[in-house]
Amino acid sequence: MFSRSFLIEVRKNALRRKTWWKALDRLDRAIVDLTIRVVDEVRSEDLGVEIVKILKKLNDALKSPFVRAMESYGLERARRLSEQALFWGYKEAKSWKYDFGFVKYLTVIETNNAMGFGQR
Repeated sequence: MFSRSFLIEVRKNALRRKTWWKALDRLDRAIVDLTIRVVDEVRSEDLGVEIVKILKKLNDALKSPFVRAMESYGLERARRLSEQALFWGYKEAKSWKYDFGFVKYLTVIETNNAMGFGQR
């Protein structure tokens, strides 16, 4: 599952990018620190699940505002446009909702809108 060296790298990167203290509470930090000190490789399924939750928190905290906008606005907008084009009979539009270039394009267009992002 997770090795000590992997967790050390994760902690080092989170400290370097100043998300270790912002994204994690005291218990989460303690779980990772104790796992690094005590275990060479995580074998416990319960501990692995908790570490995955902690890593998800760190991953979400490390995302840029633009990536968050792509996830919240761009993916939904691409899905709606794809469904509309399919309704009109354009079969190739089925892949639009999975095209991250298209999602990025829609997000850039919206963020550069004169009204500002999310003010419709």
